[in-house]
Amino acid sequence: MDRFTRNSYPGVLCAVVILLLTGLPGSFLPHVKPVIGIDKVVHLLMYAVFTYATLWGYREPFMNNGKNYRRKAFWITLSLGIVYGALTEVMQEFLVPGRNGNMYDWLADVVGSIFGAIIAVFLLRDRNNLKNEALDK
Repeated sequence: MDRFTRNSYPGVLCAVVILLLTGLPGSFLPHVKPVIGIDKVVHLLMYAVFTYATLWGYREPFMNNGKNYRRKAFWITLSLGIVYGALTEVMQEFLVPGRNGNMYDWLADVVGSIFGAIIAVFLLRDRNNLKNEALDK
């Protein structure tokens, strides 16, 4: 198995879970009294995990390559989360019975993508700093 495929697993797994959840028809969803904003929190968390998992899958090349590689990986991952969020909302609007695409859901996806990518960068950077400190001793 090549490195690209192996590194893609965490992000692809999250993307599949998101696709399955957003592709459920409205009749499959539980009928509960809605709590204002809880669905936006769910969107934010799903996409934060998605972008985090995508960058985490590439942690080895992310930590071992230069600043330009890390910057490019950050922007590609962030763009992937934003575009995937938009596509799932369009899918819900036009292809999933009983579901509606929502711009505010997509904005929550965007915020979650930003949050997840930033957290991944900070955690990977700290991990790299710890690794370098251990090598210096």
